[in-house]
Amino acid sequence: MDLHGSLTENLQAAVNSAKRHKDHPVHSETVSYWADLLQYARSLRAAGHDEALVIDPLLAELDLAVTERTT
Repeated sequence: MDLHGSLTENLQAAVNSAKRHKDHPVHSETVSYWADLLQYARSLRAAGHDEALVIDPLLAELDLAVTERTT
């Protein structure tokens, strides 16, 4: 995955976007990006990436947003 900025910045931006669009339609490509970002972040966390402690709360928030959009 090609990120612009740090993983934490990208997760925070995705969480902020999900919050802004909570009750509004979101493009399927956006939801796919969020899901891909989650998968990428989880793989880095599993590999012991340095940002693991910082990203855990962001992962939980974004996971909830993606789950709400795909169920």
